[in-house]
Amino acid sequence: MARTANIRRWLRRPDCPNAIRVLKDLFDKCFVPVSRPDSRNEFVERKGTHRAYVAHDGGNLSPFKTHPGNSTIIYRPSPSEPPVAGQIQSIENLYSCDGQNTGVHLHVRRHNPLSKALYDPFLRFPHFSAKTYSTTLRAAEDIIGLDDIVAPAARYDYSHGRSVLVSLSRQ
Repeated sequence: MARTANIRRWLRRPDCPNAIRVLKDLFDKCFVPVSRPDSRNEFVERKGTHRAYVAHDGGNLSPFKTHPGNSTIIYRPSPSEPPVAGQIQSIENLYSCDGQNTGVHLHVRRHNPLSKALYDPFLRFPHFSAKTYSTTLRAAEDIIGLDDIVAPAARYDYSHGRSVLVSLSRQ
């Protein structure tokens, strides 16, 4: 705070070098000050085709490359299928014809089911929402909306080829 006040005081002085004033003008053009009144709507905010995260149900979801801890979810690939575990690969913005953001689609790769030769130790505990999956993911991506997400999940790789996923549902 004190440094900002010193810079403002320096800029108000009549003997402030012109080079510093030019740098301030360039800085203000690059980074719009929060306190500036928005009388001239020069820039229209437009996000790209993909985003780094999306807020959902009190938390953030992110693609695996952005934040691996927020990329694991439990979701329904279609309304008739049971929930499965998956990993978000990308989050795509959806736009209407006039350029308005209308929502997002998540590109998700499912975890492969556990091999029948391997035992899921969490089957004995039906009230504990954990399930063992293979650590490998399917090659095909499911494209889902935010409404298809059942819950975020925590993933722990506990042995060769096996991961336990715990639902982080608040219900």
